[in-house]
Amino acid sequence: MQHKHKILIVDDNATNIAILEEALAEHYSLKAASSGEETLAVIEEFQPDVVLLDIMMPGIDGYETCRRIRANPALPNVKIIMVSAKAMVSERLKGYDAGADDYLTKPFEEEELLAKVRVYLRLKSVEEIDQLKSNLINFLNHETRTPLNCIVQPLELLMSDVPLDAQMKQKCLELVNQSAQRLHQLFDKVIKLCAMKAGRWDYNFTTADLSDLVTMAAAEVAALASERDVTIDHKLEKVIAEVDTKEIKSVVKDLLHNAIRFSQPGGRVVVGVSAEPDHLNVNVTDQGDGIEPDFLSRVFDEFNDGDVTHHSEGHRLSLAIARQVAIAHAGTIDVASQKGCGTTFTVKLPLVER
Repeated sequence: MQHKHKILIVDDNATNIAILEEALAEHYSLKAASSGEETLAVIEEFQPDVVLLDIMMPGIDGYETCRRIRANPALPNVKIIMVSAKAMVSERLKGYDAGADDYLTKPFEEEELLAKVRVYLRLKSVEEIDQLKSNLINFLNHETRTPLNCIVQPLELLMSDVPLDAQMKQKCLELVNQSAQRLHQLFDKVIKLCAMKAGRWDYNFTTADLSDLVTMAAAEVAALASERDVTIDHKLEKVIAEVDTKEIKSVVKDLLHNAIRFSQPGGRVVVGVSAEPDHLNVNVTDQGDGIEPDFLSRVFDEFNDGDVTHHSEGHRLSLAIARQVAIAHAGTIDVASQKGCGTTFTVKLPLVER
């Protein structure tokens, strides 16, 4: 099962919203906003692929809303199609100048609307993959240098004429093996992330208790927690969700692993599952040093340059993958952190329809 692309419909007329929803609901995940202010309030969390944006609205009009979306670095590739009864060339040009990708005049033909949406979804996907590829070289150059050195140098030593005792040979072989495993895991994550961002990753959704998945994930990192003298506390409710159990468990495991790594000996990590009126929560909280404020907005970006220490060993890819998994579940993943006071990651998932 592949996730649906997301479209944000912005119009102050309920009838217009209903018309667009009827045309798009079968193939896309939809959200509606009735003003520019509401759009700006929900767009980062919803992370739409395409915005269908009316121009004439009370408060912030469509042009200004478009400009503000384009100025938001958290929405680099979102496509904006203005949908308006304004048909003059000057008005279209004003929309393009504000940052719109295209313009659709009301009343529109449903076939044209669907065709434009498909075109811009393909374009967005191509742009994202091209950006991903262009960043891969620099990323892999940084992430692979240390493990490659830890393979090449021990092998050179083993192949040299330098006499080595059995213990030293064993240490060299262990270092080579650990570094090779690290590279293998890194490339697995790169391939997985690229497939997810290209929409070519298959998810297998089933009904499951989130608390069971969290318990299993915690068991898989228990040895690391014990080694680092970190306690994992559970605050679990029985919560039923429609999820890909393998992917959600992997996300929780990665979040716990990171929380343990950045906890002090004797520290405590809390993992929780709870149900809210409109969504489900999975939280992982640590008592570590926290994340630099300037880096928080980029913590889920796979190829960022900031806070490399906090997200070394490919963990930036784990967080980027976690975001893709959350999106595929029509959910979100957020982070809250304060220097010196720890960090909380929260995965929000939709309620099961009954």
